[in-house]
Amino acid sequence: MIAKITIGCWRFTWSMAPITNIVGVNSTLDGGDHIIMWDFDATTYVDVRNELLKVQRVYELPNIYISETSKGTGFHAWCFKRVSWRKLVEILAFSRILDWNYFKYGIYRNHFTLRVSTKCGRKKQHVETLHSKVPEDVTVHDLKKWVNYETLADGRKSHKIALEIH
Repeated sequence: MIAKITIGCWRFTWSMAPITNIVGVNSTLDGGDHIIMWDFDATTYVDVRNELLKVQRVYELPNIYISETSKGTGFHAWCFKRVSWRKLVEILAFSRILDWNYFKYGIYRNHFTLRVSTKCGRKKQHVETLHSKVPEDVTVHDLKKWVNYETLADGRKSHKIALEIH
C-alpha cells in the first residue's frame, strides 16, 4: 500500500508491503571479479534451459546449475566461472529472458545477489546441471559476501491508495 499526502508544495509518501527476511549471496569474489548468477521470473523451465544452453555454448562456460525457486515460473542459475564485472554484465545482458529488475539493481549495486534460503516456506530445488567440458575455476567457498536482507513476500498483492489533501 502506498499513501500520499500533498500539503502545499510538499508531498509525503508512506508505503506498506508484506516482507520476509532471507539469506543471499553476492556475486563478488576476491580481486573484484565475480561468478555468474542468473535470476529468471515469469518464464518456463524449457525457455530457461534453452537460453542457458545457448549462453553456455557462446561463452564457453563450465557447468551451469539450475534451481527452481517458484513452482514452474521462477529459476536461479549458477556458473562457477571467474569473470570480470564487464564480462558478467555482458553475459547477463546476452541472456534475453533474464529478470529485468535483477539486472537493473545488480548494475546499480555493482554486484548481483541471489537468495539461498527458504522464502515464505518455499525452498529452492535443484532441477538440472547443464554439463560442460570446461572446468570450473571457483567454488562456493570463494564467495565473499553472504547477506541477510528483506524482500517482498510472495503471493500477496500490494494495494495502492492515494490520499490527496489540498
